[in-house]
Amino acid sequence: MNPVRARLEAGGLAALGLLARSLGDAGARRLGRLLGALWHRLDRVHRRIASENLRLAFPALAEPRRAAIARAAFQHFGAVTIDLLRFPSYRASDAASLGEISGWHHLEAAHAPGRGVLVASGHFGNWERVALLQGFRGRPMDMITRPLDNPRLESMLARGRTASGNRVIHKRAAVRGMLRSLQARRSVAIVIDQNYREENRMFVEFFGVPAATSPILGIVSVRTGAPVVPVFSWPLPDGRYAVEYHPALWPDAAAERTTEAARLTGAFTALLEAQIRLRPEVWLWMHRRWRTRPATEAAKLPAAAAVAVGRSR
Repeated sequence: MNPVRARLEAGGLAALGLLARSLGDAGARRLGRLLGALWHRLDRVHRRIASENLRLAFPALAEPRRAAIARAAFQHFGAVTIDLLRFPSYRASDAASLGEISGWHHLEAAHAPGRGVLVASGHFGNWERVALLQGFRGRPMDMITRPLDNPRLESMLARGRTASGNRVIHKRAAVRGMLRSLQARRSVAIVIDQNYREENRMFVEFFGVPAATSPILGIVSVRTGAPVVPVFSWPLPDGRYAVEYHPALWPDAAAERTTEAARLTGAFTALLEAQIRLRPEVWLWMHRRWRTRPATEAAKLPAAAAVAVGRSR
C-alpha cells in the first residue's frame, strides 16, 4: 500500500477515534448513524448490492420496506464502526452499561468439560462488542480476523479488539492458531457469513439459496471435538446491546467427518438466518454474500437471485 495513503488513512481514523471518545454514548451513536447515512447516500455500489441482496432474501417484501431496511443497515454499521473506535476507553466496570447478556450458562457449560469452545457469530448486530464483553466477563477469546491492507489501521483496530484481554488470529494462520487456542481451552471467535471463494467451500442453504461458506467452523469442531456456541447481539433502545448465547452444537464423534462438518455449518447458518429474519436491519447486506455459485446452478436460481448474482460478477 502507498505509504502516504496509509498515513493519511490512519491519521483520519485516529482523529475520528478521538472525536468518538470525546462524545458521550448518545453523541457517539448519533455520529455513527450520521456517518452511516452519509455512506448510504454516497456509495451507490454498496447501496445497489444491499438492494439486490434484500430482494433475493425477501422477495415478497414491498420495495419501500426493503429500502428502509437497507438505510437502517448502513446507519447501524456506521454506529458499530464508531463504537469500535471507542473500545480503548472502555473498562470492565463499564460492562453493565454496554450490554445485557443472556444464555451465559451455555458458554460455561460448553467449557465445563475442560475444553476449548468455538464461539460462532455473523456480521450481525455488534459482534465486536460481544467479544469485548466476553473478555470483560473473564472468558477472553481469540478472534479470527482478516488483516487490513493498511498495517497502521490494522494496528489501531487490534488495540480496540484486545482491550478486554482478547487476542487476534489472522486468517492466514487461522487453523493452526485455532488449534493452539482450543488446546489451551480458550474461546475462539469466528464468523462464517461471508462469501467464500476457496476450492474447499461448502454450499449451505441461506434464505433458500445455496451460499458459498467457509468449512472451517465445522471442520475444526469435528477434528477437535470442540462444541460450537452461537452468539448474537442486537441494539437496545437505551444504547446497550442485548447479547444472547445459544445452546452448544456438539459434533458427533461417530459420524463421517465431512458430513458432520457440513451439518454443523448448516445448523449454525440456519440459526443466523432466523436472527436476521427477526432483525434484518442489523445484518451486513452490503456484502455480496451469494456471489460464488455452484457450477450447475445458473439455470435453477430464482429470478431475484439471478439478477443479483449476474450484477455481482
